[in-house]
Amino acid sequence: MCTADSLLHQVGKKATEAGKRFQETATVATRQMQESAKNANISSPLPDTNAAEDLKKAAHLLSGFVDKEENEAGFDNIIPPEILRKARGLAIYTVVKAGFIVSARGGSGVVVVRNQDNQWSAPSFIATGGVGFGALAGADITDIVLVLMTDEAVETTFVQGGSVTLGGGLSVSAGPVGVGGEVGMSANTQTTSTSSIYSYTKSKGLFAGVSFEGTVLLERKEANAAFYRRAISAAEILRTMPQPPEALELYTVIEKGLSREL
Repeated sequence: MCTADSLLHQVGKKATEAGKRFQETATVATRQMQESAKNANISSPLPDTNAAEDLKKAAHLLSGFVDKEENEAGFDNIIPPEILRKARGLAIYTVVKAGFIVSARGGSGVVVVRNQDNQWSAPSFIATGGVGFGALAGADITDIVLVLMTDEAVETTFVQGGSVTLGGGLSVSAGPVGVGGEVGMSANTQTTSTSSIYSYTKSKGLFAGVSFEGTVLLERKEANAAFYRRAISAAEILRTMPQPPEALELYTVIEKGLSREL
């Protein structure tokens, strides 16, 4: 007969073993998935040592969600131009998820928002992370575009600085899709006009689906300071800084999505 102490010891031992297996899986899988991501036309989840390269990655990532030719080739997760026209901000990033029993996810990217003059802001660099639980084993890399549909979503997630956790009061729903702006629904997610954030994703790996519940978005203060050459808050970047020339490719991709013919 097992005593309470021995049962607790067994549970702790299993948890420790699971944690070790998770760390081993995450290390190996992350390296393998980074290599395969390039071949699968998916961005690396790790921030570049040169922040300007992160802007190029963001432009390349976003092009996969606004390029009509990719949609006609079979990738139907295209952001309709009407959604982009109504958008108050865009968070563009790549996440790697790996684990066994306990899964962890993390990644990096950029955010831009519309200013009062309706122009796109300078980019602020972001990181993301989260954990999950369940009978999972493996890894994947996912390109993600979050379309912020309200000024409140912009203020809550990025302008106020620090960090924010998605889910709960800050709803995230699968976004409408379609080459001609037709609204589509995912099989298991209801999308409504009241959603404050729409999500668009493209994955390569073993996990099915993307969960935003409990995902934390963080301001990368060091990256922002390195790029803008001084200590600077996300709020100042998004509200007052001029568009840097290094982000021209990103702005060009956004305009391509906005002007795409229906």
